[in-house]
Amino acid sequence: MGATTDHGKMMLGTAMAALVMATVPTTSFAAPQEAAAQAPAKPTRAERAAIRKAAREARRAERRRLRAAKAAGTRDTRIEGSPTVAGGDIIVTGLRQSVKDSIDRKRRARQIVDVVTAEDAGKLPDNNVVDAMARVTGVAVTRSQGRGNGFTIRGLAGVQTTVNGVEGATAPLPGGEGRTLALESVPAELVKSIEVYKTRTADQIEGGVGGSVNVELRRPLELRKGWTIAGSVRDQYAEQGKLWSPSASLLVANRMDTGIGEIGFLLNGAYAKQNYAEAANNSESPFLLGCDTCTIRLSLPEDQRDRLVAPFRAAYGTNNGRREQKSLSGAMQWRVSPKLNFVLEGSYFGETYTDQFNSIYALTRQDYYTIQNPRIAPSGVLLGYDVVNLGVRNPDGTVSVVNGGRVDAGFNAGQSQGSSNTYRTNFETHFESPGVRIDASAQYQWSNSQYYSNGQNGNYVGLNRFRVDFDSPKTQNNGPYFDFYNVDPVNPEQARVQALYDNLGEGRNSQFSAQVDIWKELDPSGLLRAAKFGARFAKNTNSFKDSYRYAGWFDTDRQIPLSNIPGVDTVVITPQLPGGSPVSWVQLDSGQLFNAFPALRQFIIANNPQGLDGPGRDAGVESLFGTVRPSAANTGNTSDNRENSFAAYAILDYAFKAGFPIDGNVGVRYVNTYNSINGRNLVPGPQAIDPVTRLPIPNEYGPDTFETQNLRGNYVDILPSAFATVHFTDKLQLRGSYSYNVQRPSLFALRNFFATDYRNPLATVYAGNPQLRPATTDDYNLSLEWYFGRGGIISFGAFSKIQNGFIFYTRQRENVPQLGGQARFVEKPRNSGPGKTQGFEAQATGFFSFLPGLLRNLGATVNATFIPVADISLPNPLPQQNENDPIVYEFVRRDAPFTSRWSYNLIGYYETPMFGVRVAYNWRSKFQTGEPSIDQIWTISSRPTQRLDAAITYTPFKFLTLSIEGSNLLGNIDKSFYYTYPELPVGLRAMGRTITGGARFRF
Repeated sequence: MGATTDHGKMMLGTAMAALVMATVPTTSFAAPQEAAAQAPAKPTRAERAAIRKAAREARRAERRRLRAAKAAGTRDTRIEGSPTVAGGDIIVTGLRQSVKDSIDRKRRARQIVDVVTAEDAGKLPDNNVVDAMARVTGVAVTRSQGRGNGFTIRGLAGVQTTVNGVEGATAPLPGGEGRTLALESVPAELVKSIEVYKTRTADQIEGGVGGSVNVELRRPLELRKGWTIAGSVRDQYAEQGKLWSPSASLLVANRMDTGIGEIGFLLNGAYAKQNYAEAANNSESPFLLGCDTCTIRLSLPEDQRDRLVAPFRAAYGTNNGRREQKSLSGAMQWRVSPKLNFVLEGSYFGETYTDQFNSIYALTRQDYYTIQNPRIAPSGVLLGYDVVNLGVRNPDGTVSVVNGGRVDAGFNAGQSQGSSNTYRTNFETHFESPGVRIDASAQYQWSNSQYYSNGQNGNYVGLNRFRVDFDSPKTQNNGPYFDFYNVDPVNPEQARVQALYDNLGEGRNSQFSAQVDIWKELDPSGLLRAAKFGARFAKNTNSFKDSYRYAGWFDTDRQIPLSNIPGVDTVVITPQLPGGSPVSWVQLDSGQLFNAFPALRQFIIANNPQGLDGPGRDAGVESLFGTVRPSAANTGNTSDNRENSFAAYAILDYAFKAGFPIDGNVGVRYVNTYNSINGRNLVPGPQAIDPVTRLPIPNEYGPDTFETQNLRGNYVDILPSAFATVHFTDKLQLRGSYSYNVQRPSLFALRNFFATDYRNPLATVYAGNPQLRPATTDDYNLSLEWYFGRGGIISFGAFSKIQNGFIFYTRQRENVPQLGGQARFVEKPRNSGPGKTQGFEAQATGFFSFLPGLLRNLGATVNATFIPVADISLPNPLPQQNENDPIVYEFVRRDAPFTSRWSYNLIGYYETPMFGVRVAYNWRSKFQTGEPSIDQIWTISSRPTQRLDAAITYTPFKFLTLSIEGSNLLGNIDKSFYYTYPELPVGLRAMGRTITGGARFRF
């Protein structure tokens, strides 16, 4: 009996070795092993049959283990640091293996998830996390300033972000979200994988209606035993601006056996300096021209005056700058025994930047303009015309000179510098024994962000007419072109400075969180297989503020020649638009102005501006510009938020057979959130009293003041979820799921702020909205998946998101409680009504190893997303018969923002042990680029976009890979138009191509 058992063990071991060898490509960079002294003897037929049987049993055992892993949670439940293959070595391979690993993880997961896996230590196929997600099914990415910096999942932008499963957030700035991590600041070199979850189980942290993205950083016990050293050096050339951008990374790790267990250390750092240059033109805000008696309307054809529409502004511009990123991740793991494991890790993501913008503009529908030679589209849009300032005719027949006889046109430019620093610490304990797993962790993280900017605004002497065409062939019919007839905009003698200004902002946040998760096996063969439950507590503090100053000279004779600004030279700006630059102009050098601004404060004071703006302006110019930077807080953009949450969940894992094996789980998550928001609100000054008569003085009031007010809130969310997978065969399965999700409002939208002119019944109210409700979705999903070969999948999915409470910013008339119920126009964020996003996904990935010769090294991925329904409902006030009647709203349907009806990716691979090629093409249909509104006249839509990227790698030695990568090889240009007027282009933005050369090494 003993001999038989030993022989069985020998056969099982041989089968496992054969199975492992069969799944490891020849490009493996595992630790080299000594060759066998002699070739093994050829097995007999019985031995071969036994090997095949043992291999089948091993595969069944692995499938059972993976099903248990699903029961334990969202990830593989092997204890942290356990070996992934025989001998404990992680097999670091090329692109083919990374695609296989990603699909294997998708197959094992309980949720519907897509995974991007690093093809090598320290190497994702893109520069940052957002870029790396661009080719995931259902993910759409937007780009600016040389990188991907925004994304949606299945048409929704509300996405939760985590690092190694722990919630992360970048410090909020005024106007920002403040609840998510800036994934564009996370370099690819630090990342092991990216998990894009489209559904949520009850054990996952709440906070995203679009989905969640988990960034996995590397840990030492995932690497081979002994030392691992890997790194990269790269340099990128950008066609736009002819700029070079270097980067480098280094990973050092050691995994070792000691007398107290297995211990691993890891340090992984990355540095990048990116330079970027972009050029654009655009128009803004189309609307009816003027009023019934305004000169501009009276100059139009009489039969069309009440219907003609034109943009308010047209502009050309450049945006260029440099960005420096420094990132570091460190981890220590101690595996005391197969049952007990500890993790201590920390990370830092830091970024500093200098960003410069320069633009020339023309205001195109001022009331005092006279329109000549118009081009009119059938829809009533003015596509082009001459603008002349002939003055305004008075009722008595006389003509009044307006704006000094000039038209409103000039230049606007500035520079900003800022930084963002995010720090994260995490301690975990993992205990596992047969049938039980306990995970406990605690985290503390904090971040800060800040910026400072200053700038200039100017115009041209004697400019009294110009021509504008909003669809000019000089810009390939994709945006405005204007011609200053009687002024040369590159002549510094004709340019004048009209205003100087600066502003700053800062934000901070911190979070302490702790959680515990317990998984317990119930009955391996019963209906209820396992249970998982846990709890989490999080304490968050957030604050942000900003300030600004403005000094203006409005009279022509007071405006300042460029040469009079001390310490600042002039520069000519020429945007590099497709087909060349039709417009150049002169202005102050924005970089020199930025550096000289502290000294220019005395110049501003000495030149006694006619107009001042900014907090503290009433104290006069000497006080306002008496400090090096703005010091008085802008109350509308200042907030101090404390938010705590407690969550608890329970999950039951089940399995049964009803014709086919079915398994899944049901769960519920309870979340109790309570917050405290401090804000500064306006208190109107008291009416002045005549000291003699003791009677109120009409229209005279004391100074307004601000007082700090605190608002507290509390809300409870119950988040159920249910998942089921039908296993038709070992390779074919159908997933179905339901989950209820929430997304808390942005910290900026929640700010406690209220300001208006209390004395003017027509004045607009400006406010934040601490009473905003979280946005919610009911998510339904189906996914049919067939897995084949090594790394092959064909899947079809359908999804429906029924949403409510989408947050949008709008101006609406409502009754204001602070004003005794008085009806006013109020500009603030609001919750929308119901909406829905429904669509389909398809994906196919495979490698053609069945083909002969070199063709067997080919592979391909095709995926597509179709979203025929994406809308939300916005509250629209109905007309009132009486001004004091309650305001009644009706919901109107509008297209959801950022959602393309169609998007797809075509990706081809070719890989041998020494040579590899990847080519990826992405296309998405038109989409709206901003928040929806009831009146869609200003709604902007992007035209379809496309992008072609490619990479070639060459591995002359197993420790060295050389690469050359190209992005935006088709030179795609972002083009946009007005939703209501498709024939009226908004403009275009040119980003150019980039080519990157690099080398990766690993030992």
